Amino acid sequence: MNPKWLIPIALTLGLALLGLAGASKQVAQVQLWLDKRDGSETAKASALAPIIDCMNRVDRDWRLFYYGYTHQQWYRPSIFDEQTYESLVQMDRVLKEFGDHDEAQGRELQNDICAQRITGKLERLEPDSPLINAAGRYVLALQDVTPLTNSFDFYQRLGQSRFQPPQGQAAQAMVLKGDAYMSASTELRKRLAREDVRLRPAQLTLLQARFGQDIHWHLLNYMVAARAAVDELEQGAYLATLTPETLAPLIDAVQLASMQGKDYVRLHPGKPRDEFANYLWHTIAPSADAYLQALQALQKHWHEHATPQQLSDDFALVTHRYDVLLSFYNKPARSTF
Repeated sequence: MNPKWLIPIALTLGLALLGLAGASKQVAQVQLWLDKRDGSETAKASALAPIIDCMNRVDRDWRLFYYGYTHQQWYRPSIFDEQTYESLVQMDRVLKEFGDHDEAQGRELQNDICAQRITGKLERLEPDSPLINAAGRYVLALQDVTPLTNSFDFYQRLGQSRFQPPQGQAAQAMVLKGDAYMSASTELRKRLAREDVRLRPAQLTLLQARFGQDIHWHLLNYMVAARAAVDELEQGAYLATLTPETLAPLIDAVQLASMQGKDYVRLHPGKPRDEFANYLWHTIAPSADAYLQALQALQKHWHEHATPQQLSDDFALVTHRYDVLLSFYNKPARSTF
């Protein structure tokens, strides 16, 4: 271990103990100072981390279940009502269409990780950042819709055999508050995406300088390519500039990053320090393949002059598959890195 890291590590351990004693504000200030010592990108990434954690763990779940709710694609009575081995295997396969169902559900986490304090470090680092207000609006929208989603089983439980969606005024309120939530969520995601686009290349450069293009680099490189594709797709659709020709290089970049990562894993036996990174790569592989297939299906149908409804469904599936990919990436990544 490099001796220069001993003091920061000792300080971090000491700060953790101070945090337990209730000195959270002072701890955050010192942690911010330590982050700045490692570089401006590190400080910014650290300040954004609580917001990203909220979006990855709560907003991702909310959007996945809202997709299932609005498309009526979550509940499968014939599967959930049976308890044979074959039905359980099929159930697991269906559930994975909606993300990592072993992860704690968003409603169990949101009071802890999606409170107003998620912008605390960012407020100290960049008091004028537009992300602060965007995050505040998102938290308020989440708090506003939560009593409604709690009134029925919005986060549908594994094995539930009878699902009763809201009716009447509750259903109408779900449309209004659901749209308001999605608007606040999308705004915050877009602002975070712009920061992500700026920070990720610097993080890739730092990884390569320290470790070379190892499995950690390939993981981040793939996730950057996957994120860039869905961001460009959404931006192109919004500006009406997306065409099969502009979509092609995005698909190529995702496919290349995936192939390079697979080749690295195949050609390099795992080292002890790479064990968890290799596990993470294998964990996301099925959802990464499904994401690429959704992108390719959109391109194929577009070339075949499919109906607007088909293209709209393809577009929705791409964004849905990306959210599923994130769900399988985030849980191991949080516990590993």
